[in-house]
Amino acid sequence: MDLFESLSGVFSCMLMIGLGYYLTHRKWFTEETGRLFSRMAMTIAIPLYMIVSMTKSYSKQDLLQAGTAAAVPILVMLSLYTIGVGVSFLARVPVHRRGAFQAMFFVSNSGFVGFPVNVALFGEAALPYAVIYYLLQTMLFWTIGAYGLSLDGPRFAGVRNGVAVAAARPAFGLGTLKNILTPPLVGSAVAVILILGGIRLPTFLNSTFVYLGAMTTPLAMLFLGIAIHVSNLKTVRMSRDMWILVAARFLIAPALVVLVTSLIPVPDLMRKVYIIEAAMPVMTQVSIAARAYDADANYIAVMTAITTVMALFTIPAYFVLLNFGLL
Repeated sequence: MDLFESLSGVFSCMLMIGLGYYLTHRKWFTEETGRLFSRMAMTIAIPLYMIVSMTKSYSKQDLLQAGTAAAVPILVMLSLYTIGVGVSFLARVPVHRRGAFQAMFFVSNSGFVGFPVNVALFGEAALPYAVIYYLLQTMLFWTIGAYGLSLDGPRFAGVRNGVAVAAARPAFGLGTLKNILTPPLVGSAVAVILILGGIRLPTFLNSTFVYLGAMTTPLAMLFLGIAIHVSNLKTVRMSRDMWILVAARFLIAPALVVLVTSLIPVPDLMRKVYIIEAAMPVMTQVSIAARAYDADANYIAVMTAITTVMALFTIPAYFVLLNFGLL
């Protein structure tokens, strides 16, 4: 397979992102359209796509032997979080942004962007591994990540309003559980039940899920095009902590996957998927959580936009390195 053919999935994603950007420029799409596409992908397309793909790609035996597949992302993300905490102090990140910095340091957009990108690059066989990475990351983010953001909230309010810093709201409770139970996670849970129970969906239902799930990649790529167009990056001045976050997303995180998978032998496809998942831009849910905890959501939104734009160049670069055995 030549280089051009191997990059066909990347080119396809780039064309859809470019179309989203162009149609936003032509005012066919707006920021509201982007929010609609994001909501449709996360609540309808991705959960149904996961049900169809997982029931086709996974067997009961595969599920029962998923321990090694889970060990790698857990080690990677806990290591990233620990490093992020240390760096946030060493780099003197403002105290009202430390939770946001630490969260963005260790979580990536492994679901909304990661799923369609991995499938485009490696085929549907990549999805089960991407799902494991996403599920574990979701649970870690909405616990330790959300806790850090809950500490940021009152500190940011104090900086913004010049008032005394109040006690942080508890980050663990029913709200945390609700946030962990995202539609993609529910979709994967349904798929696991179907696989373990040996249950096959009726043909009409399976076909409907296939059609709706097929919207996942177009919706995600068009959304990225819209997001890139509406983000006014020309006015952004990069600070030291922002450059560190760029390095964390595109260098430190994938390097840790390479290190961990050199110590824990895993299938080659799993290793490639985890590297791409770790090298995704900042997860969009960090900004959502920041708004819920009254933290500095604008800081996170800027980093999300910057890393999303940069991912247009880093994803093809990592794919080439992986495809030619250079990583």
